[in-house]
Amino acid sequence: MILYELIDYSVLKVLWWALLGIILIAFAVTDGFDMGVGTLLPFVAESDVERRIAINTIGATWEGNQVWFILGGGAIFAAWPPLYAISFSGFYLAMFIVLAAMILRPVAFKYRSKRPDPAWRTAWDWALFTGSFVPALVFGVAVGNVLLGVPYSLDQDLRMTYEGSFFGLFSPFSLLCGLLSVSMLVMHGGAWLGMRAGGVVAVRGRRCGSVAAIVSLVLFALGGWLVATGYVEGFRITSEVDPNMQANPLAKQAI
Repeated sequence: MILYELIDYSVLKVLWWALLGIILIAFAVTDGFDMGVGTLLPFVAESDVERRIAINTIGATWEGNQVWFILGGGAIFAAWPPLYAISFSGFYLAMFIVLAAMILRPVAFKYRSKRPDPAWRTAWDWALFTGSFVPALVFGVAVGNVLLGVPYSLDQDLRMTYEGSFFGLFSPFSLLCGLLSVSMLVMHGGAWLGMRAGGVVAVRGRRCGSVAAIVSLVLFALGGWLVATGYVEGFRITSEVDPNMQANPLAKQAI
């Protein structure tokens, strides 16, 4: 008996959504503390030795943790090719910034210790901060735009046209989501340093993580209030939705 006779279309969609959710959660949990530590690096470590201590807490695992991000992109392409197409065409500049930052991070890991010059190492430490802070911010902005909806249109051949702009992605609500993402990952990184580092680095990490936790709660509550009160105006589907219908965007209408 073949697979489509055992699992109907609606169940298959739920399975793919669950798989994508697991992948994205795994990426946030595993690579989240890497980005959190990188973002905290200028604030928890003053000397070169202290910065080396903070970097060593993630040095053994950061490279493997990024695989979840690649797997998530592959899952989107396998399950929803139109979504993959509109994401990588409409958000091309934002995607480029994220990928450039994520490439900068491993380069900083590798090149930082090549020379003992303090200026050299400081420059790569800031590169590591940038490569950690920028993805954390843009990922949150992306989630904010998913909640708001993305302006694009389709013709009868399902050819997509993105009608927004790069700077249009950074609305007040999406920026709030971006700051929430940064604060959550900083909290994650602070907790990680508190467990894995020692001495003053661990103390500073726990302190920064505690502040980030409070900021996360405030921003999360503020975002929830904006959504609950209807202050945030995004796209919404106005046509009837059949969970068993084929994935044809022309069958739905959004305003």
